[in-house]
Amino acid sequence: MIAALVAGDIVASETHNGTLKTILTRSRERGEIFAGKALAAFTYAVAAVVVMAIVATVAGTIEWGWHPLTSLSGTPVAPAHALGLLGGSLAVYVLALIGIASFGVLLSTVTRNSAASVVGTLMFALLMQVLGVLPGTESIRPYLLGEQFSAWHGFLRVPADWTPVIRALWVCALYIAVPLVAAYLVFLRRDVASE
Repeated sequence: MIAALVAGDIVASETHNGTLKTILTRSRERGEIFAGKALAAFTYAVAAVVVMAIVATVAGTIEWGWHPLTSLSGTPVAPAHALGLLGGSLAVYVLALIGIASFGVLLSTVTRNSAASVVGTLMFALLMQVLGVLPGTESIRPYLLGEQFSAWHGFLRVPADWTPVIRALWVCALYIAVPLVAAYLVFLRRDVASE
C-alpha cells in the first residue's frame, strides 16, 4: 500500500500542482530528476519493509527470547544465523515490492493523475495475486510478480533452496526494468510547456 501510494503520486502530483515545469527549469537534466523520483519511491518501499522487520524482530525476541529457530525444513537455526537469513529474505521481498513501485512510477508518469496511478498500482498488485491462484495459470505462475514475494522461503530451508531465489532475482529485474525504462522514455519526451 505504501509503495503504491508513494510511487503512484511521485510524478503525477508534480503535474497536478504545476511544479513539474518549475523543477525541469532547474539546472538538472530530466534523467536526474526522474532517477531521483524513482529512487525516492523505492526508498519508501525499502523503509516500510525495514521498519516491519525491526518491529517483528524486537516483538519476537521479547515474546520468545533469543533462542534457536526452526527452519522450514524442521532443523534448528542459531539466532545469529537466523538474522542473516532474515536479511536475505527481506532483500528478495523488497525486490518484488520495488517491482510494484516501478509500475506505480510508470502509471504516475503516463497518466499524470495521482488517484488513477495509486489505484492502478494497487489493481496491478491485486491482479498479480489473483492470477497466481486461478486454475489454469500454473504454467505462468513462476513468472508472476506475486509469486516472487514467497521466494524468500528458499532461504529458510536447510540446505537453502536457491531455485526460487534466483528466479525471483531475474523475474523481479524484468518487472523493475521494463516499467522504469518506459516511464523514463515518457518523462524525457514530456511537453511541460503546455501544462
